[in-house]
Amino acid sequence: MLKAVIFDMDGVIADTNSHHEIAWRKYYELHGRTLSNDEFVEYISGKHNRQIVSHLFPGQDLPLDDVDRLGYEKEALFRELYAPDIKPVPGIPDFLAMLKAHGIKTAVATSAPVENLDFVIDTLQLRPFFDELLHEKLVTRPKPNPEIYLKAMAMLGVSAEDSIVFEDSMTGIRAGRASGAKVVGVATTHSPAELAELTNDVITDFTEMTWERLTKPR
Repeated sequence: MLKAVIFDMDGVIADTNSHHEIAWRKYYELHGRTLSNDEFVEYISGKHNRQIVSHLFPGQDLPLDDVDRLGYEKEALFRELYAPDIKPVPGIPDFLAMLKAHGIKTAVATSAPVENLDFVIDTLQLRPFFDELLHEKLVTRPKPNPEIYLKAMAMLGVSAEDSIVFEDSMTGIRAGRASGAKVVGVATTHSPAELAELTNDVITDFTEMTWERLTKPR
């Protein structure tokens, strides 16, 4: 029985991916590096900032505080670039309202810093729709480890069998699957065909998701 729906943020709640790519490319340029398309797919998309900074400065054993500072600098650049263009993935506000009308618990489980989480959720005025908000500082093992989804379920008081995860990246999908929940792919980052191989269902955006579709056996 469905009791909870848990959302990734980037590419699921807000279509941030193109602006994250722009921000990373600008940030690499600031440090004298050029980021190729192949490098972006392999080393950036869906990865935690600590992993990305290691790629930006290969072979350098940077202190963790410096790694985090560099990641936060990039995220501040992202927020500056995205602020004029921020918008929700189509249909998400109505979908969240529908979940609340049916008594479904909700959470955000993002690998982003809390500053990004607050920026997106509050700018889009979505905070009242969520019971719990989880960000990178609340876990020790980033996706594809399922820790953030398991913690969200514990905070909501639900089991994996009663939960559905919405994700757009392969890393996040693997985390959702490893948590034991059903996973619905949102095709903002990868094609529906790519997502279909690893998920229980795939949508282009939330205008396609009805209560009947959400709750049908898979």
